Amino acid sequence: MRLVVTGGGTGGHAYPALEVARLGRERGAELLYLGSLRGQEGDACRQRGIPFEGFPAQPLYSLRSVRGWKSAISLLRSVGMAKRALRAAKPDVVFSTGGYSAAPVMAAARSLGVPYCIHECNSIPGRSNLMFAKKASAFSCTFRVTESHAKDIAVVRTGQPIRKELRDVVDDRIEGPPTVLVVGGSQGSAFLNGAVPAASAFFGPDVRVIHAAGKGNYSKMSGEAKVGPNYRIEPYLETADMVAAYRSATVAIARSGGGLSEFAMFGLPSVLIPLPSSADDHQLYNAREFEDMQAATVMWQPDDTRTPAPPATAEALAAAVNAWVEDPQRRAVASHNLKEWDVPDATERIYDLVERAAKHLSPTA
Repeated sequence: MRLVVTGGGTGGHAYPALEVARLGRERGAELLYLGSLRGQEGDACRQRGIPFEGFPAQPLYSLRSVRGWKSAISLLRSVGMAKRALRAAKPDVVFSTGGYSAAPVMAAARSLGVPYCIHECNSIPGRSNLMFAKKASAFSCTFRVTESHAKDIAVVRTGQPIRKELRDVVDDRIEGPPTVLVVGGSQGSAFLNGAVPAASAFFGPDVRVIHAAGKGNYSKMSGEAKVGPNYRIEPYLETADMVAAYRSATVAIARSGGGLSEFAMFGLPSVLIPLPSSADDHQLYNAREFEDMQAATVMWQPDDTRTPAPPATAEALAAAVNAWVEDPQRRAVASHNLKEWDVPDATERIYDLVERAAKHLSPTA
């Protein structure tokens, strides 16, 4: 099977796509990854030895601005380049996880009559995924609530494709002192980089912190943050470091993107501060699904006027973390519910849909 994979701009789209690509390679598929030159997917593909071809795709901004017109022109150029790439590759099927880098590829596939499958990593389907959903051979999702937000689309909940290196150690815990894992997404979070060090002054004396600040924010944070010896700041947690962090973590502090699936896999409760500017408030909906499972405490940035959740002041954030650290029974309930939500064979389920699409079979044939 000749498989083209796309999705990216951010790690939340790229890494699930790469996991499906990994399984495809193991099963003998001929791979090509198409994505954006400005996203993370190019470097990630090169590290994994996956052929990559990039386009000048970028987020589509309002056409009322010069930046918006420039992004629209880049999108049109990228669609033409994606068409040429697909004609040359002659794929049997295209698999997409969405994001701005995937839109030109899905547009090209639809135009050329190449079957394509879409996976939605967040609770609320993204614009690019919805744009192409009705012509997709299959539309899979991670969150339970997605089906109610994807009207007139046949949605199959498969769960989230997660890196095999993480999946393989899910039951291999490291016992030690209480550990707080702080992750702000693939780019880091300026808010968390300021809020968590301030909150750490109110953590218990034995609590350790592992904080992924983001490569672009690391120098500033490491130079300015006033933290104690139990507070470790890293620019980014590569796979091996992430494995170690998850194995030792007691509770996580995070935004609420697609990375929540990794918390579920490890049964890790969390304190979540959704990004206020996320498209269609999908991060808030992601977080609420975990909160409804008694697996997360949802808070809000103090400077956001909507205040749909308690503000994440330093004292309140620390109180939320300490409440999880000090209550093993509550953590056990959260862990049980998260593992019930997790789908361990998600990658295989999605790949089955992709193979069916390549054979022009319906998802349930």
